[in-house]
Amino acid sequence: MNIKRFVFAAFALALASCVGTKNGPEAFDESSVVLSVGVVSDVHINTGVPETSRKWKNALLQLGVKASESDPDGLDGVLVAGDLIDYPSDPSILEFKKVYESVINPEVVPLIYTVGNHDVPNYKWSETMVKDAEYIRKAFGDSYFQVDVDKDAGERLECRHCVLKDYDILTITPDGTSPVAYSPEALKWLDGKLKEITSKNPSRYVIVITHPMLYDTVYGSLLGEADGIWKSFLPGYWATRELPEILSKYPQVVAFGGHLHFPLNDPRSVWQGNYTALGCASVRYMALEAGGYEDMAGQTTMKDKDEFSQGNLVQFDKKGNMRIYRMDFYNKDVIGEPLVMGRPAKNKKHLEAYSFTNRAAANEAPVLSKIDASVLMPSEPWVKKVAKGISVNFASGEDDEFVHHYVVSLAEDGKEISSKKILADFYKHPDPSDMKRSWSVSFSLDDLPEAFTVLDPIGLPVLKPGTYTVSLTAFDSWDAKSEELTTEVTVN
Repeated sequence: MNIKRFVFAAFALALASCVGTKNGPEAFDESSVVLSVGVVSDVHINTGVPETSRKWKNALLQLGVKASESDPDGLDGVLVAGDLIDYPSDPSILEFKKVYESVINPEVVPLIYTVGNHDVPNYKWSETMVKDAEYIRKAFGDSYFQVDVDKDAGERLECRHCVLKDYDILTITPDGTSPVAYSPEALKWLDGKLKEITSKNPSRYVIVITHPMLYDTVYGSLLGEADGIWKSFLPGYWATRELPEILSKYPQVVAFGGHLHFPLNDPRSVWQGNYTALGCASVRYMALEAGGYEDMAGQTTMKDKDEFSQGNLVQFDKKGNMRIYRMDFYNKDVIGEPLVMGRPAKNKKHLEAYSFTNRAAANEAPVLSKIDASVLMPSEPWVKKVAKGISVNFASGEDDEFVHHYVVSLAEDGKEISSKKILADFYKHPDPSDMKRSWSVSFSLDDLPEAFTVLDPIGLPVLKPGTYTVSLTAFDSWDAKSEELTTEVTVN
């Protein structure tokens, strides 16, 4: 470990035993790592919420430890794809900087960022974006921009071209919101830079970071752009349609976006088409699709959203191959197996491993094994034992990856009267084998239409007598569904 970089060395060494050390396929040469960069997003530092600073510090420490396992130089840089802070203020950005420097020397391990919507007023990018973000540059000072090779574009457009150990990193920031838009000059700059870089080094990856997601790529990038679970109260706010057309011309691009906070556990967090796109999740808290799941705190957040902190560690070996560790900072572990991609090739073979089309075609549907249902009775011993609903218990489904969610339905005479969606706990467990083994869900009188509540002889509301059918279906991340399991329960 490089002592100059990590002042909390003792803590870091102790942490190393907790962080996963899984090795990737042989395509990546672990003995010749030449570059290691952390790529995170949505830190959301808030001086009124100390937990935000603790999560930021914890993420930096774990990135350093994991990088040092295979890279003699340790961490070479940290990339933040926007939303450094919760709202624009000098105290918040100074706290962000203070935490960074408590762990890392910015003159040795550069911080490279793009501007998120929370970093500018009213959570919206506008034509004044560059001026609105000036306070960040002033707070950081010149030492934070030593690896910039296009200072004019950085200061004038918030488009940065940085170089770390011969690897090019480009950042680009929107100047319009709903729909997310970039200035014509910024788009021309990005296209020109990518053409220049890839012409010189056609077999080397180029990292691009921007805060919004790239439309119709990774998990979440359709939020606000479609109906159903992707329908949002802010259409056009979450993803950009302007960048994919440019990026598609350059198969060397690996693009990272933030903004959405979607968990990296989901296999759709990496996408490959004509280029590679990945999500960054969030250092602060989790969000996901508007799925109408049980235990949701809002349209796109769960009640346990704060029990979460994730990001990426990206490494390149001397041959130009890439390995990405999806880091679970909250659980101090690595999520699943590392993502490994061969260096860019003319035939684009390096873009096949994580193609949605290829993976969905090879995917297997979940399999269910057991479901039980019974009459739900009051738990209080002094209350008359009357039917208050239906209680359902079922075993977790088996899947080649994991079950994403379950749908439990209650019907009478073949007609559905109530249904519940249960989000699986995949986002809580870096290893899917640690997910819950069984689930319970209840249909109380409040969940049922009024017609199914009757009064007993002494006036207590009870479930209408009859035979009810309970159905269970499991869905994985590729929308493959299991065979339906059913059981019946009779209420007298």
